[in-house]
Amino acid sequence: MAISIDESIRIFKAEIISQDQRLPQRRSEPLLEACACLKQRFKSRKNILALLGMAEGVVLYMRKRQAVADPECLDFLKETLAHVVNIYEEGKFDPEREEELGRRMYKRFTGLKNQLQERRSPQPANRAATPSQDRPPANTNPPASKASRPTVAPASNAAGAAGSNRPHRYAPIPGESCRLIKIGEFPLLVVGKAVARLAPIKPSERQALLAATEVSLKDFSRLFRRLPRLFHGPLSKIPAGRLKKLKLPLILPRGGGLPPLPPENADHLLVLSHGQWHGVIPVRLAGSKPLTLKRFQAAANGDIAGLGTTDDDASYPLLNPRALLEREGFLTMPERD
Repeated sequence: MAISIDESIRIFKAEIISQDQRLPQRRSEPLLEACACLKQRFKSRKNILALLGMAEGVVLYMRKRQAVADPECLDFLKETLAHVVNIYEEGKFDPEREEELGRRMYKRFTGLKNQLQERRSPQPANRAATPSQDRPPANTNPPASKASRPTVAPASNAAGAAGSNRPHRYAPIPGESCRLIKIGEFPLLVVGKAVARLAPIKPSERQALLAATEVSLKDFSRLFRRLPRLFHGPLSKIPAGRLKKLKLPLILPRGGGLPPLPPENADHLLVLSHGQWHGVIPVRLAGSKPLTLKRFQAAANGDIAGLGTTDDDASYPLLNPRALLEREGFLTMPERD
């Protein structure tokens, strides 16, 4: 049974004043339920949704560790919950204030993740997941074979999922096809083989999509068309019945000047794939035709791999799909017969 908004606020207040340095199951579950309830209450206010998503990520991280928490995690969680409580009790909608608050807290959230990763980097084999990161180790995935059936397993669904410590080297080959997109007003090249699907969205659907955290792939289906045929790469090999049940997280690249929040002017959904990792990015399509990558100059900055020059001698930042998807994407794993 879903809890009420008032009960959710009470749970937040109790956590803010709690002196316990752990976050046991009996406290983490109500906190997650409260976040889910308040996401519905603030579903049209993207910056509050971002705060609640970051709070969820920290709760999941602390619950996974089941130990005395990092003081920085507790401080961040309590501050984030306090901001949500204050905004609810004030009852005023101040978009400029909420946008500034969202940017400030997201910057702190990113710094917190980096700090935790650096602290645990000397012990990579025993490294705990960082906030919103809950994926199986790479060596536990059963190897694919000709007789394998693809199935799906979640890796990390949160829009604020933390990054991996290992380097994400990505070097596209000149001559590859690529697409030019925009995230907000920021132009970005995406190598064509990473584009599993590029589907238009209606203006009437845009707000609901941006307020959500995931997209159901059955929404891409069309009458008399088998769903797998609409996709490229590994998604096209998943049986239609399983594909219809699959939901991919809405993700947002960051670094190099990319906007910190989902763009409100998106007109397409880009289903991005790299290997068995997948996610959906709300974008604007810049140009109807694919381009050809002429040159690539590596210059890593967040989810940007470097600078790509197309056959018309125009240069744009080029997305690193591996770094983005391994941090925030959804992992499909082959299943042996």
